[in-house]
Amino acid sequence: MALIDMMAELRGAVPKLAFSYTKTLINRAYKDLRRQSLWSFQLFEGQWIVPPQLASTGVATATQGSNLVNLDATATTAVNALASTQPYSLITQRQFRIASGGIYNIWGYNPTGAPGGLGQLVLDRWYGEPSVTNSQYIIFQCYLPPVVGNSPIRDFRTWISVRDMMNFIDLYTERYQMRDIDVMDPQRTWYGIPSDVVPYQDDQNPASPSYGSLLYMLWGLPTFNVNYQLYGIRFGPDLSAPTDTLPYVIGEDVVIARAKYYAYEWAEANKDLTPRATGPDFKFLMGAANKEYSDLFRKYRQMDRDRVDNWFALRTRANYAKWMAWYNSLGNSASPGYSGVQ
Repeated sequence: MALIDMMAELRGAVPKLAFSYTKTLINRAYKDLRRQSLWSFQLFEGQWIVPPQLASTGVATATQGSNLVNLDATATTAVNALASTQPYSLITQRQFRIASGGIYNIWGYNPTGAPGGLGQLVLDRWYGEPSVTNSQYIIFQCYLPPVVGNSPIRDFRTWISVRDMMNFIDLYTERYQMRDIDVMDPQRTWYGIPSDVVPYQDDQNPASPSYGSLLYMLWGLPTFNVNYQLYGIRFGPDLSAPTDTLPYVIGEDVVIARAKYYAYEWAEANKDLTPRATGPDFKFLMGAANKEYSDLFRKYRQMDRDRVDNWFALRTRANYAKWMAWYNSLGNSASPGYSGVQ
């Protein structure tokens, strides 16, 4: 049943209810269902493709107190080529750095904005270090959003695992917060094979496709191209378009039952000041709708439980990669395993 059909059914239960308001009540009911339990449609699989560092390719000029960075011809050519050679990581999703200075988010790029018609980066804030002319620089990506189907999501809840497929290791997702990294690595000079996924902040760049999504930092900072497989839990999007439907593991009857509770609540609060015997008892209807919702919720949850349990049972075994020995045939490297030192 499409959203528009559920709206029509709810309107039929309370004819005086504004039709546009029925969409709000249906999504409110749908939110209740998603908050009450974990459903299989909230589990997701995604991936991160981290690009290699762009370094020692041309030079950059940055002025203290300005958020514009001018590139030379070599650097401009290299940055211009990223869109075609590495389309999985846009320039507005990457970071810029000179030596051990601050890590700046790139908010924009003008391929002809610098003097001489060369490339110009727009940083998220003023360049704070002393001004430099024709300096070595790096462009890389260490902040990434949760991704489903190659698109960032805003309704992310938590990780199940983040797996480095090249080095065959699971990254820690709950070991550190940003304040811990500030203590251990205040200058962010630990580069190499990332070991942790650390919450960073919401993407503040309006030009970024992940604008508004929570970003996570890979620490230590990645320097090479690597693919990460993501397993996580999302809240799930609301119904928006009239043709939107509910996930197949739940029926519209359970959502409509909950929405009727809210509709009857509205009707009780807005009923005419006339004797109760002249109209329906909305308090009684609220109780009946709530009971119907509870019964239906329990049935649908039981039917979906096996899917959820199976997802976790299959993937918890991957955690052994954190401390067992491993061998990477692509990189011809190996590890003896967990040493007990964190």
